[in-house]
Amino acid sequence: MKINKLYKYLFIAFLTFGCSDEDIFEIDPDSIVIENFFQTEEEFTLAIRGAYNRMKTVGYYGGSGASGDLIITGDLLSDNLITNAEGRGSNFRSHNWQYNDNTIPTAIYDQAYRIISRANLVLDNVGNLPEGEFKNRITAEALALRAIVHFDVARFFSQIPTQSSGASGSLGIAYLETFDPILLPSRLSTVSEVYERINADLDRAVSLMVPGPAPEIGRFDLNAIRGLITRVALYEGDYERVIQFGQPVIDAEAPAAASQLATLWTSASSQGVLFELPFIVSDPLLDSNYSQGTGASMLAEYSVDRAFFDLYDQATEPERHAAYFQINNNWIVCNKYINGALQTGLNNGRYLRVEEVILNVAEAHFLSSSPNESRALATLDLLRNVRYSSFTGGESGSDLFDSIMLERRKELAFESSDRWFTLKRLQNVPGIPDIYKQGVIRSGNGYLADGTGTAPAELRLPAGDHRWQLPIQQVYIDQNPNIQQNPGY
Repeated sequence: MKINKLYKYLFIAFLTFGCSDEDIFEIDPDSIVIENFFQTEEEFTLAIRGAYNRMKTVGYYGGSGASGDLIITGDLLSDNLITNAEGRGSNFRSHNWQYNDNTIPTAIYDQAYRIISRANLVLDNVGNLPEGEFKNRITAEALALRAIVHFDVARFFSQIPTQSSGASGSLGIAYLETFDPILLPSRLSTVSEVYERINADLDRAVSLMVPGPAPEIGRFDLNAIRGLITRVALYEGDYERVIQFGQPVIDAEAPAAASQLATLWTSASSQGVLFELPFIVSDPLLDSNYSQGTGASMLAEYSVDRAFFDLYDQATEPERHAAYFQINNNWIVCNKYINGALQTGLNNGRYLRVEEVILNVAEAHFLSSSPNESRALATLDLLRNVRYSSFTGGESGSDLFDSIMLERRKELAFESSDRWFTLKRLQNVPGIPDIYKQGVIRSGNGYLADGTGTAPAELRLPAGDHRWQLPIQQVYIDQNPNIQQNPGY
């Protein structure tokens, strides 16, 4: 009964940012009290699980079938995917950057503030716990979750600090640090303020997190939080911080070997995964973002661009090639989520892997105020040594940066929208080849496996275009007039 009261009460917090029928458990939310909840370790454990579980909904890793979840949005907005003309046209307008304040690529804005509300409810009540390791762990998890979810909102809806010369002073997002069901928050004045709060939460989380593995799958441990810090710091251009927090993770966690990729992408194994969202039989199927059905009856929503597919060498990286792709009905389709260990299409959401941390640290060594190309190359080779049977290596200068970017694009494709954010954050980074500052430049290929067929209607999104910041849906602005729309919409 207490758990029901918790979830009923959470409905009030969602009024500011929109709601759905699944959140409505009580006709009169004002009559609900939670004085008897948040008293025991069991209740706090249930509450933090509930906050994490919200990440498995539409907009994050929900498997909505609408091609709007985090595992696909960044790839369809950029240059890895092409709308399949034989599919249902899911998120077609977004693929051509035709979104507006009514039609947006993803529901992450709504879902994010629901998660933040749940994390804040834990933090507001954590004083009920006695001092000790359990309290420290729960506090660290809620702080890190609040930080990284705000970060996800910020990287979609605001500029990234390295995106332009004025990015840090541009409009931020609403940053909520307490559970207040009647609050109508405003967006912070600057992106810099948002990142200051994200870093404050993450730094406190690191200081409190108990060493050792997480108590169960789907929760943060110390290395997961350190890895998240490297992601945020890379977006800020704080390369020394990337190295500081990333190197201990690399030292402690080995990436998946090539021989492990087949089981990694069925969720039968989790080598190298720092944080994942476990899905069970009743949960939605992640591959539904990419295709409906399997085998000859498959209906693909998006095909992989032949030009991107050709970046993979089937002779020297056959395991990654097979784990990432399949040819079906004369389309190249994403294979990462099709072959689930429990059932077809059922896979865990891999939010953060050590492979990303390796790439973050390699890039940071190259771009730091005291560049160290030898360390950048050695770090990159930690990944290449387990992906290829052979490779030339030994790069320097712009060739080395090209190789880091190539491995980033290849390794992290189809998960956590990395491609879109990479093209977004590099637009004003000094000391890199100009090609990375041009925005999205698509190949012009069609959706069929040989590159023919209907091509995207739009092939170029230049750097500096207002559409790099997604619009906030008008419904949320109507509910909270203190939320300001992004320029250009």
